[in-house]
Amino acid sequence: MRKPLSLAAASLLLALTAAHAEHPAGADLHLSTQVRSLLQQEMREVARGTQTLAIALASADWKTLHDTAAMIRSSYILNKQLSAAQKHELEHALPAGFKQLDAEFHARAEKLAHAAEARDHELAAFHYSRLLEGCAACHSNHAKARFPGFASFAPPAHGH
Repeated sequence: MRKPLSLAAASLLLALTAAHAEHPAGADLHLSTQVRSLLQQEMREVARGTQTLAIALASADWKTLHDTAAMIRSSYILNKQLSAAQKHELEHALPAGFKQLDAEFHARAEKLAHAAEARDHELAAFHYSRLLEGCAACHSNHAKARFPGFASFAPPAHGH
């Protein structure tokens, strides 16, 4: 059985590159305005969710931690608002590596929700850190224009 693409992380590629004119949102992807807008909304929700997770983890707020991780896992907007045609459009526009990062991101959110359910702080902290690593992996692979800190570091030429 094929697992459907959750797509929340897909917004990283689009929403996070939108600020750069030379790399407009979805420039390499041929997406409708509606799909691009939904992806950007989704990314804003994921960003808020990851911030909420940090506070909930630090305060052992298990319900908030569980509920927020579960919402990230199931996507906030995309799985609810995309039509079948829009899902098809997005599925065919995203590169395979991006889809893999997206699947891993949502699987990690699910593991975080389970750790919260078990009230296992150490395990929840581990999964939260891995969730953030997933964000960084996506940014470094797909949004270097938006996050230039992920660009390769080249030390300056030695000059005495």
